[in-house]
Amino acid sequence: MSTLFAVLALAACGSDADSASSAGAPTTAVTSYPTTIPADTTLRVGDQNQLKATLDLAGQSTGTPYKVDWSTFASGPLLLEAFRASAVDIGVVADTPPVIAAASGQDLAVIAAWNNPPGQLALTTKPGSPIRSVADLKGKKVAITTGTILQAYLLRSLDSVGLEQKDVSIVNLAITDISAALARGDADAGVTVEPLSTAYLQANPTAHKIDGADASPMVQYLITTRKVLSDPAKQAALGDFIQRWVKAVDWRDSHTEEYIDKYYVEQLKVPVSTAKVLVGTGVPSTFVPIDATSIGGAQKLADLFYSSGVLPKKVDISKVFDARYNSAVKEAQK
Repeated sequence: MSTLFAVLALAACGSDADSASSAGAPTTAVTSYPTTIPADTTLRVGDQNQLKATLDLAGQSTGTPYKVDWSTFASGPLLLEAFRASAVDIGVVADTPPVIAAASGQDLAVIAAWNNPPGQLALTTKPGSPIRSVADLKGKKVAITTGTILQAYLLRSLDSVGLEQKDVSIVNLAITDISAALARGDADAGVTVEPLSTAYLQANPTAHKIDGADASPMVQYLITTRKVLSDPAKQAALGDFIQRWVKAVDWRDSHTEEYIDKYYVEQLKVPVSTAKVLVGTGVPSTFVPIDATSIGGAQKLADLFYSSGVLPKKVDISKVFDARYNSAVKEAQK
């Protein structure tokens, strides 16, 4: 395993924490969940190299009153495919995959949300570029990975200066190929992710970050499906899992040196300096309730995808939010 794994674990996810006053409440009126977990219950967890390692290191993966089957996925879109095939019950994605899923009518439910600090993404230029601001991107070639956090980051950045995706020429590349494409001059600018951003800028001193790029917090979600939520045993197991995850994240954010050493250095074989860039730009995480504010941020992103022509129709994103586990998050934070 390597730095590549760590990069993919981050970049498969996404963000947008702004609220929208027109956002509605979650479509479900359910505000509680069963707590009795039958002994034969199994929870199938889709991981992007975040969940299991953090739960293990925090001591939260032991003693679960249900069996946990783990599956690992390299990206949010691939995880969504597993949900579509009813192969997993819960997983972590960022805010972009649920918007794409909602537009296609996929059965999906966001059951917990948290914000990470900005700083893990950047708009960077090719070497020697005269581009300085987001407004300078008009008519230029911009490298992203479509359907991921990178596209959302670009759209929000463009929107802040009155531009849309159609105002630039998109170069769709794998996340790990963008820095090399910039170095070759195959794109004028691109959305890069840490630690690749830092490595690219160090290797190409005449390249630089673009001023005015999106600086909103990054949002991540625990997701499941309505089908899973119709099973009382699974519902109860999800409540327990969410509490364990909240506690594990709290441990991670208060034990960053130990987390870096045991996860990034020992497991992923990532250099300490690289791990510090990744962790330093990604913590602490702040859990937020599923309510009008969190749904409003997601709706704003969905509207931005629609107005930019990425989505063929408007999406009511509130339909994929479920507030029944807000109490589980609160309980875990006590």
